[in-house]
Amino acid sequence: MKLTKIQREVLELLENGAVMTIDCYNMPSIGDRNLSPQTRYFLTDKRLVTRKDKTKSVETKGNGFVITDKGRNVLSKNPSPKKRKVSRILKKEKTCPDCKWIKSIDDFVTIYGVKNPRGKYCQECFDKHQREHAISLMEGRDFCLYCGNKIKKAYDWTPEGNSERTYLHLDHMDPVSLGGEDSERNAVYCCVSCNLKKGNKLYSDWLNELKPECRDISREIYIQKHGREPEGFRPSENVIVLAVDLADIYEKL
Repeated sequence: MKLTKIQREVLELLENGAVMTIDCYNMPSIGDRNLSPQTRYFLTDKRLVTRKDKTKSVETKGNGFVITDKGRNVLSKNPSPKKRKVSRILKKEKTCPDCKWIKSIDDFVTIYGVKNPRGKYCQECFDKHQREHAISLMEGRDFCLYCGNKIKKAYDWTPEGNSERTYLHLDHMDPVSLGGEDSERNAVYCCVSCNLKKGNKLYSDWLNELKPECRDISREIYIQKHGREPEGFRPSENVIVLAVDLADIYEKL
């Protein structure tokens, strides 16, 4: 039997000697303080102020209401609620559960990397998790096998959890449009720029455009996945390969 905030307020005023009166408009007030009309549920047909469970806490006195012994008992059994402890968010520092370092709350972010002192991980640990995710997609590498550029993350996130920007694309080494398999052994993650440049080129032709060090590792990964040299791939017979030099077209325009 817990008192509500408004019930406690009424009983405490009555306990301190105030008298709650009801005016001609049936509006309650205690001293100079008017109460909300919503407090009318304290009034019963017998002109008693009561809890919702009908525990009679006050009785009439003239044209007002005063607290009873039963009302005092109810008030004593419902002590004022204790104040909440200081929230952790008011602290200047907290411990990151990943790196175990105590850091400023300004260093923490949400699971999507948005600055928020209530975030679980610090910015450094969030970046580490993002990098680890990108490395797992690239099968243990932290760089694009076509250009060698370091990849720090796979996506940028919005506060709502949607991918805002993508840094990795899934590339089919033997283009599906030329008869390549749509399977895991024919797929590899690379940076967005390289995937757009490669397009639907044959892998053997694409290797010739890469730097020597990237060419070697790209060929090696292809052989590991396919069990043969990239030159062994032949486009499907029903596929027509058209090579268009866009540079010549732009010059004519």
